[in-house]
Amino acid sequence: METYPLSLAVFDFVPVTLFLVGAFFLVRVGVLLRGTPCSRMIMAGAVLIFLGGFLKATWKLLYAANVADVQWMSQVQFILVAPGFFALLIAAILMGRGKKKLAATNQVSLLAIATWKIPLLAIMTLSSMGANGILAYFCFRRGARLAAVGFIIAFLCLVGMGAMASGEQTLAKQWIEEGINTAGELGFAFGSILLHRKLKNSPQSC
Repeated sequence: METYPLSLAVFDFVPVTLFLVGAFFLVRVGVLLRGTPCSRMIMAGAVLIFLGGFLKATWKLLYAANVADVQWMSQVQFILVAPGFFALLIAAILMGRGKKKLAATNQVSLLAIATWKIPLLAIMTLSSMGANGILAYFCFRRGARLAAVGFIIAFLCLVGMGAMASGEQTLAKQWIEEGINTAGELGFAFGSILLHRKLKNSPQSC
């Protein structure tokens, strides 16, 4: 069984909070670019992702403090985060396209959980990388280069997290992973805030 110091468990809430900040501004970007249907899809995905991360961080805190080991709080992250990032990917594709009117199709189907973690982890990873990649490309197209840098950082940190997923999870490795995760969510928040500012100051380009 893995062990977590209390400091690492508390720090786990930092990237979750940073993601929430970035998601808030990305929802506003969705409103500016494509209206309510797209922003609602972003919001739905963001809520799933935040809830998954928050429950995982709460589990880690309870476990590190020797209060309880509520395993479902840890395992449910995969079920929530995978469709959440898939919704963000769809929203990023819609924002990147030139259509002004969208049908309100918020159908994000959950996979039947047979082999459960593996397909969900694949969806989560590919969707999150795809969403950040498309958002970075979109930022370059709109001249928001600093915002693009934020999404590129988020993308690279996801690659780094994937590279460190295998092997023994030592305490030092967990701190490194947490640092990479925090840097990625900071990049996501940074990119979302700057993209929203760019579009808000240039409404004619939306």
